[in-house]
Amino acid sequence: MSQKKGYALLLQEQNRDVARKLGSATLAMFTLPILAFYVGLHFLFTNKEDPLMWSGGLAVFFANFVIVGYVVSAFSEEDDEPEQRVGGGQGDGDEAGPRVGAFKQRTD
Repeated sequence: MSQKKGYALLLQEQNRDVARKLGSATLAMFTLPILAFYVGLHFLFTNKEDPLMWSGGLAVFFANFVIVGYVVSAFSEEDDEPEQRVGGGQGDGDEAGPRVGAFKQRTD
């Protein structure tokens, strides 16, 4: 059985929505800040004392805007697997695996 890596994983049917979202975010991250910088430099902030600083700030704003939009859209995706609830007091809710770190119960 051969493992698919890189770009081939994004072309699989179950990953197409993720690939589309990643591609649009990448395109927006590449174009929006640059476009905002030049629009700010040549049209919006021509009368300011330092138009490069204002245009750079506008580009940073749009870069952060794209990042926030991508994160919000990623967290608003539906999960593939429904959450399994532990029924009425059965077990200690440890079905996900052993407890480690601060959650580990000492036995000594």
